[in-house]
Amino acid sequence: MTKVSVIIPTYNYEKFIHNAIDSILNQTFKDYEIIIVDDGSTDNTAEIIKKYNNEKISYFYKENRGPAAARNLGIKKAKGDYICFLDADDAFMPEKLEIQVDILDKNKNIGLVYTNFLYVKNNLSSTYYHYRCKNFSCHKNALQHLWYENYINTSTVMTVKEYLFKVGLFNENYKYGEDFDLWMRLGKYYEFFCVHKPLVKTRSHDNNLCKSLSCIEKLNYTKKIRNNIKKFYENQGGYKINM
Repeated sequence: MTKVSVIIPTYNYEKFIHNAIDSILNQTFKDYEIIIVDDGSTDNTAEIIKKYNNEKISYFYKENRGPAAARNLGIKKAKGDYICFLDADDAFMPEKLEIQVDILDKNKNIGLVYTNFLYVKNNLSSTYYHYRCKNFSCHKNALQHLWYENYINTSTVMTVKEYLFKVGLFNENYKYGEDFDLWMRLGKYYEFFCVHKPLVKTRSHDNNLCKSLSCIEKLNYTKKIRNNIKKFYENQGGYKINM
């Protein structure tokens, strides 16, 4: 049984995908698989992946439907107990999996582990901002803050596959905020844990999907998501927050 499944959704990121893959292959923790879901790329992504010829890497091609659908396919194909998400233009620090696995193994009440991260330039070696996650006195406070600000970077997350299926996967109807929606659903029943150490390098560039959406589109998605989350929190059990 594989311990960790790392899911990489990608769309026309041939110039970055090798950095993402290499950062996983260089992990100190070795019990993992890499699931690459190609969301309809028209570049040389497939050829780059084939050159690895590595049994740890699985490649799936699908029609373009966005990162939520790509990640969901990866989750359904995953053999691991734990799930990580890595955007194709980001990279893990070498000890990321080892640190997060140890936390989840020792704390069954925790459903999501996230970390600090570095905003970097395209060469990955030049850092221009270190994002430090806030400290919260309890999970309810962390969840309340998340309601107003999505402070969890998807590429920093490790979560539990079983818990994902219990609360539902990414909503494929959302082109923006689908990660916030899932974190809120997980947070109702499972606690968060932050590693106050940068374990991911994340690129910020003009091809980022969120930059292609207008402010109005983002506001509309956020409003829709919050309305649906309010309905989800009406379910019995779990944490309650002010909405």
